[in-house]
Amino acid sequence: MTATRMRVAAPSAFLRKRPDDKAEALTELLFGEEVSVMFSRSDWAEIENLTDGYKGFLPAAALSEAGPSPTHQVVALRTLAYPEPNLRVPPIGALSFLSRARPGAERNGFAELASDVWIPAGHLAPIGTVEPNHIKTAKRFVEVPYLWGGRTALGLDCSALVQLSLAAAGIAAPRDSGPQRASLGHRVLGDAPPRAGDLVFWPGHVAIAVEDGNILHANAHHMAVAVEPLATMVRRVGPALEVRRLG
Repeated sequence: MTATRMRVAAPSAFLRKRPDDKAEALTELLFGEEVSVMFSRSDWAEIENLTDGYKGFLPAAALSEAGPSPTHQVVALRTLAYPEPNLRVPPIGALSFLSRARPGAERNGFAELASDVWIPAGHLAPIGTVEPNHIKTAKRFVEVPYLWGGRTALGLDCSALVQLSLAAAGIAAPRDSGPQRASLGHRVLGDAPPRAGDLVFWPGHVAIAVEDGNILHANAHHMAVAVEPLATMVRRVGPALEVRRLG
């Protein structure tokens, strides 16, 4: 069967291990991401996310025809969608950071994404816009809840925080911490403390080194994105497996 390209039309959608809304969430797809559909029925589609190669099952209702390629991405951590270009009417939904769109008309400071769907134009930037400081991007997520498989400003996990922060810097990263450890940057040898911006890995976990001996990570201990001393993490779970330096 020939795969069909489609696009995520829901604000976000969880990719499941099985075609069952109670099945484990593998990851979360963002509005506008393109997928390859291997099999589809009325309720579920088996897909591959073309952003990072993740495969699983997505609700069929979350997909639409691929259509023209997106031209812009959401650069706000989260932006509200309105039924008309008027901030005084109640919003109808929200899009998260790095969702992709092809805006049309602009009016009253809003951009139209589809019929009766408008978001603040200032929350969009052309695809390819780069924020080179991935620490700065990651810090924007501080206090966002930890969510296994999550990839949005409503909740995300450790490797999603790294993936999104690096994507904003123009660096494509795998979805999971294991492949991130295998492919990103180069291994730092010796016992010197990590530099700000280094990635610090434990089994099944990744953090970003920041200033003053701290790390920034989405973690189940705090159930949030938090900054804490690297030494505290080491006391809690043990020494890091590896430090990797980008660039």
